Amino acid sequence: MKKFLIGLFAGAGLLLATQAQSATVDFEDLHADGDLAALASSYAGLTWAEDWYYGDTAVEGYDNGAHSGMSYVTNGYGVDNLSVSSATAFNFSGAWFAAPNTNGAVASWINITAYDAADHVIGSTGNISIGSGYQWVSANFANVARLNISRDDGWFVMDDFTVQSAVPEPSSVVMLLAGLVLIGGGTTRRVRAGRLQHPAQSE
Repeated sequence: MKKFLIGLFAGAGLLLATQAQSATVDFEDLHADGDLAALASSYAGLTWAEDWYYGDTAVEGYDNGAHSGMSYVTNGYGVDNLSVSSATAFNFSGAWFAAPNTNGAVASWINITAYDAADHVIGSTGNISIGSGYQWVSANFANVARLNISRDDGWFVMDDFTVQSAVPEPSSVVMLLAGLVLIGGGTTRRVRAGRLQHPAQSE
């Protein structure tokens, strides 16, 4: 029984250790120096469409552009349907969105649609209203290959883009194997003990 419990705890440890670990892309390592600049296509382990731009709160009309820190990304030239993708599937929790304080046209809603590697739709957030104050758009999509972010019209800003990794840590795999060995060993000993106590009857 003791061996079984140890194995059970080891398995539980694996489940806890493989819980998705969040990573937030806050764009704070990008320095726009008071202007908007094109975001590199490869950034933070993801592939960004060519019309993503980054900026800071010194850009005119974007004083509310950052949810945290000073940096953010935006849809350059008010482009619709921007994508974020990866060759390796990722889990997407959500991101913070707002409409900048610029005098130009600004978005009033955001919609995020997720696709898997076969280009099948995983899910959509639906149209989520945004304003000049930041709004968290929750997604919780798993095994994403590509996200499409659309809006009704004009500009939006995005910050604290949150992804998750559900890959087990190596130590967790060791814990699982140890648990299975202990469970298997305990079962074998019980079977042997049962045979010794109840030997087969000879005819």
